[in-house]
Amino acid sequence: SWLPVARLPSEMEERRLKEEKTASYNTFEASGDKPLYHESTKLLQQSANHGGGKDEECLKFPSLYPNSKSTIMELSPTDKKMTRVTAFKPHLGVLVATAISGNDILSSLLFVSALTAVEAGIYAPVAQLLVVFTLWLYKGVYCEVLSALPMNGGCFNVLLHTTSKGTASIAACFSILSYVATCVCSGTSAVFYLHELLPELNVKICTVLLLSFFAFLNLMGISESGTVALIIFTVHTFTLLLLVLFSCAYLGRHGMGQLVHNWNGYPPEEALLPDGNPGFVQRGFLTSLFFGYGTAMLGVSGFESSSQFVEEQAAGVFPRTLDNMWMAIAFFNPLIMLLAISVFPLPDIARVHKSVLLSAMGREVAGDWLHDLVALDAFLVLAGAVLTAFVGVTGLVRRLALERCMPQWLLAANSCRQTNHNIIIGFLVICVSMFLILDAKIETLSEMYSVCFLSLLLMFAAGHMMMKVKRSQLPRNTQAPWWTVILASLLVTSAFVAIINKNPGMVPIFAMYFSITCVLMGTVFFRMNILKILLRSARYLLKKCDKRRRQLQEDTENGSVVSDEKTLTSSLVSVQGPNGAPGCVRSLNNAIKTWIRKANTSPVVFFTKNGNIVAINKAVLYIRQNEDTQHVKIVHFAPEGVDEEMKLKLTSDIEFLDRLYPKHCIDLIFVNESFNHRSVERLAAYLKIPVNRMFIGCPSRSFKETVASLGGVRVITH
Repeated sequence: SWLPVARLPSEMEERRLKEEKTASYNTFEASGDKPLYHESTKLLQQSANHGGGKDEECLKFPSLYPNSKSTIMELSPTDKKMTRVTAFKPHLGVLVATAISGNDILSSLLFVSALTAVEAGIYAPVAQLLVVFTLWLYKGVYCEVLSALPMNGGCFNVLLHTTSKGTASIAACFSILSYVATCVCSGTSAVFYLHELLPELNVKICTVLLLSFFAFLNLMGISESGTVALIIFTVHTFTLLLLVLFSCAYLGRHGMGQLVHNWNGYPPEEALLPDGNPGFVQRGFLTSLFFGYGTAMLGVSGFESSSQFVEEQAAGVFPRTLDNMWMAIAFFNPLIMLLAISVFPLPDIARVHKSVLLSAMGREVAGDWLHDLVALDAFLVLAGAVLTAFVGVTGLVRRLALERCMPQWLLAANSCRQTNHNIIIGFLVICVSMFLILDAKIETLSEMYSVCFLSLLLMFAAGHMMMKVKRSQLPRNTQAPWWTVILASLLVTSAFVAIINKNPGMVPIFAMYFSITCVLMGTVFFRMNILKILLRSARYLLKKCDKRRRQLQEDTENGSVVSDEKTLTSSLVSVQGPNGAPGCVRSLNNAIKTWIRKANTSPVVFFTKNGNIVAINKAVLYIRQNEDTQHVKIVHFAPEGVDEEMKLKLTSDIEFLDRLYPKHCIDLIFVNESFNHRSVERLAAYLKIPVNRMFIGCPSRSFKETVASLGGVRVITH
């Protein structure tokens, strides 16, 4: 029989509910509010003994077990309406979304064109065409992934829904470093172009000031504007078109003699830099294409940026945004590369125009006015890329902190502008340190950028393959053939090898920053293991101190060690320390227990459709491996009421799993309503559990909702 009993939350659970009232999900005060559900609760009859035992292990380390009993709960919705809806209505159209992403991808051309000419020589346009082909392959990959998982986060998001949280965290490390390299590389290039207009500027000082200025803007809450991005994109595109038109007119007047001269090659002494080092190396076709392609791939960095804000785009906008970006780079990148080597000798590009090639082209083909226009436009669009990096990394780190992959203190917001100052200031420090370590060398900075960007492309392709295999039932609007993702991965791998082979000395610097990011993330990801080691260490010290104190007291009582009160006091101080060291250790021991118990009692939810015990067991195993909690709630939605046979089956299965995993408290919840995004929001508000801590198995193609419409529910099983 179904006998409702009063649900008595433990003191730790009450504390958790108070502390978890954040703006990331809906909350309702109990006083005066009509409940969202009518609740009936009873205890599992055959459940494991979670923390209630008297065995020695449980008494020593009670944090290993949740201090609560597993329950079965039935919820029936009331007529209370949700006072707050978390669903976001997309609003960005094709033009604005293209402008935001297009500024990133077209700004890369400003500093990559000269580097590509130096590496590929006369074959630089061919290298750019190969990049265009690679991006065409990735266009299908991105369309399939984002049609199945239309959620912000890019590479981190697809790996989070197809692999483990640890693998997704590694991708997040590459994303953070990619933002760092974007910020530093774009900021340095922007100041180099500004230096063309104001030669008296100090590049290093101005770059640090520029980065600090945009950090200040972010601290003040000023972020990207769609209208401003559209204006900058329009001006930048118009400037590039002017450069192309005047360059074509210049070649019409002067002919293609310079291109022929570059084709014929140069004596070795003409390819030297002023310091005697080779400015560029004249190689064969395949070698030039290999190294030039690796460098030219940086010219399309920003192609992945549209996937970072796909939830803010209207339906059907994302594929059109990718098409627009692809057409832009297919037109500008190879054409400007061809025009550059038709206007300038290759040695001059390597020696004189390596950092500001496009503005130098403007002066050569049309005079100072086009030079100044290109330089000013380059400064604005590259400075905008710096702002984009600050905004992007803030959103990414916030997401990682909410997913408990990064420290929670990063979510701290200042009282003035409610911005995440720890994230912004920390990002600024990392960017400035990288800039100073690499000594403002645009070539080395771009190589760092390339390694991060290419790593993200490879991991995104790997996530796409995993989605095809493990999430094949996810509904999607388009499918990319297997050969496209495999060929794209091979091409990107060759570009990655070319960058590493070109400058091996860059690898230690990259490894240093990557290690710092991984260590910061690892301390959070493995915090439970670290806390348990500290807990055992604290208990070991307490045992030693207590044993020595007892021995000292026994010797004192027997009169074999000390004879007066003064000697006894000094002996006890030598054991305890002047400030009571064992007391400090005992306090640390209690604090660690509290931290562990707080993490272990923070519940997660898994939605089951048909009560398949195999799928539920997979979900529990996933939670054991990826989440710092020992409290799991299995939820089954029954719009027409709970079937008695299903209730008995699920109850029996949950009792079995609860005994199978004695360190985990597994609750069962039946909800008498349909499963959709509104019911998920309603349940999250009632249980006071963030939606991003709710999991689901891979839905079938007949599922009417999308994963994104559920508000952040994670797909964890197939």
